[in-house]
Formats: sequence, structure tokens, C-alpha cells
Amino acid sequence: MMVFRCDTSRGATSALVVVLFLALTACVAPRSFSGPGPGPGPAVDLKARSEAAQAACRAQPLVSYVARAKCLNDAAMIAAPLNENPDLFRRALNARIEIATRVDKKEITPEDGANQYADIEARLAEEGKARLANGE
Repeated sequence: MMVFRCDTSRGATSALVVVLFLALTACVAPRSFSGPGPGPGPAVDLKARSEAAQAACRAQPLVSYVARAKCLNDAAMIAAPLNENPDLFRRALNARIEIATRVDKKEITPEDGANQYADIEARLAEEGKARLANGE
């Protein structure tokens, strides 16, 4: 039977613990909080993170329209908690994937797809405004 002994000094063990602690601390993202004090609130943070993620999606080389749509949907989901009409939000995300699928299959052109998506977004925005006006 083989036995391993570790003859580390107390100082080396303490140093190792400190290094591990610092490494783990770097993995934790800072949390934003609302309340008094400097810095933007969580809504601004979520919106900014979502916009940055969407910009990163658009900066990637276009492999397929469905892949781009999925990336954009994932980016939009970052700010999903801010959406007042989650059902309309989901409809927009689903429409993006459906249109991207049709573009990839060459059933419609990318321009037609963009126009269709813009029309859907406009209709959903109008529905959201109508709900707000009706107190829904």
C-alpha cells in the first residue's frame, strides 16, 4: 500500500487557501441592487447587458439565420424580466425563429424576413400599448 505524505508548512497552506479564495472570488459576478447610492439600477443593467449581447451576436460571422436568431433571442432574454407583456415578448421571439427558418430554407429573402419581423414587432407593440391604455 502506498501512502502519500504532505509536508507543507502552515504558511504554504495559508497561501494556498488565499489563492483559492481569490480565484473563486473572481468567478462571482457583482450583483446590482436598487436603492439609494451611486450606480445604475438593475433595470438599466439588464437592458445594457442585453444590448451588449445583441451587438455581440450581430458582430459574429453569419453562419445561418436561425443561429443568429437564437443568439439574438438569448440576448433579449437577459432583459426579459423588464417586459410588461411576457406573452407578446415570447411571440416576438418565436416569430424571429420562424422567419429565420424560412430564410434559411430560401422560402423568403432576408429582406422579406426583416420586413415581416418589423411588421410583427409593430403589431405586438401596438397590442402592448392597447393593453396599457385599457389598464391590463
